[in-house]
Amino acid sequence: MALINSGTQAKSFAVGRTLSVVAMMAAGLAGLAGGTVLNVTTAPPTAAATVPVAATLTDPTANGHSYRHGAVPQRQLNSIASTAQSRAANANSAVPGLLSYGGGFTAGGLQNAGVTEGQPSVYLVFYGNQWGTESINPTTNVVSFSNDPDNLAPTLQGLYSGLGTNGESWSRIVTQYCDGVTVGATSCPGTAPHVPYPSSDVLAGVWYDTSSGASSATAAGATGHDLAMAAAAAATNFGNTTQASNRNTQYIIVSPTGYDPDGWLDPSTGYCAYHDDSTDPTIGGGPVTGFPTVAFTNMPYVPDVGSSCGAGSVNPNGVLDGATEAASHEYAETLTDQFPEGNPPGGWTDASGNEIGDKCAYLAPTAPGAAYNLALSTGSFAVQGMWSNLANGCVQGGPIPSVTAVSPSGGPGAGGAVFFDGSSS
Repeated sequence: MALINSGTQAKSFAVGRTLSVVAMMAAGLAGLAGGTVLNVTTAPPTAAATVPVAATLTDPTANGHSYRHGAVPQRQLNSIASTAQSRAANANSAVPGLLSYGGGFTAGGLQNAGVTEGQPSVYLVFYGNQWGTESINPTTNVVSFSNDPDNLAPTLQGLYSGLGTNGESWSRIVTQYCDGVTVGATSCPGTAPHVPYPSSDVLAGVWYDTSSGASSATAAGATGHDLAMAAAAAATNFGNTTQASNRNTQYIIVSPTGYDPDGWLDPSTGYCAYHDDSTDPTIGGGPVTGFPTVAFTNMPYVPDVGSSCGAGSVNPNGVLDGATEAASHEYAETLTDQFPEGNPPGGWTDASGNEIGDKCAYLAPTAPGAAYNLALSTGSFAVQGMWSNLANGCVQGGPIPSVTAVSPSGGPGAGGAVFFDGSSS
């Protein structure tokens, strides 16, 4: 059941959703002679772009904005002559280096909380009355707004409602990461508490926050503190007022078109989205006090900047490609670095502070782990590939099964059989 709240009036709807039996994708053997992994991928990206375009990236965490964890930078594209050229600007290579465990976050009743350990719960918050008139489809239970020209709201609901369904393997990438290992560890034993594969879709609730404070902050350009307060307000609205009830939750604060939450449009420090937690002491405007720590994502109206945040990067005329890629990026990074305010963060980051999504952002369309269309029971959505320590690279699906033994050790004769022993948990 998902709660859909309008203003301060809560309405509960029973939503019928399909959970497919989880099935591992077909795996191809890769690097057996020097490696011990199988490479699991989904279908390749559909973009057909071949013309390179010069592009520079913004620096979202510069100038005192270190709380913008896992921020997706904006691409400043030069001399774009066509949509095809815009799509081709995804040309960065994956960032090398394994992710390592930071020891977990311990504060306010939390103990060693580095990753999401239970069923992930996503709450979508449409922030400020500038979204216009709300309507709810009585059949599908999907919320839409009159001031949503690119249908971002229904699209995000479809994405989060679909994760964990249709046997999709993208959600399995994060299941290799865990809590309860030593600081600096780069792998997890089977006995450690891992990020789980969703037992059902992850969308737990939708709220249209039309409070005067939210609307004023949105119109003025919300600060990081305003967004953290919006997450705390949403937690209160949904009854998640204890630290335990916020252990495996995340709140997506989505701003309306035409507004500039926390300077996302800045030409040098702009971004497409970021995540943080509400008690981060470095947050712009100050942390939230007197309330449990909650994980949140700042999701601007990404289609407003088009190809600078990835519109058309997977699908020709894919206006919302960048929005769902950013949403998948921050969702996975929250799962693997739930409360990132520590130094180093308590979850999984590399030596340079990159998280699971940062290392695979803006890959060339033909690169391993590039963004692609993920087929869910709710539709097809462009998502970003994620970093896998087991594969030592970016992948589109997972986990990557480990191979512990091969029999026979030598090559078989014609028609002979090869047997693999390993695990995919």
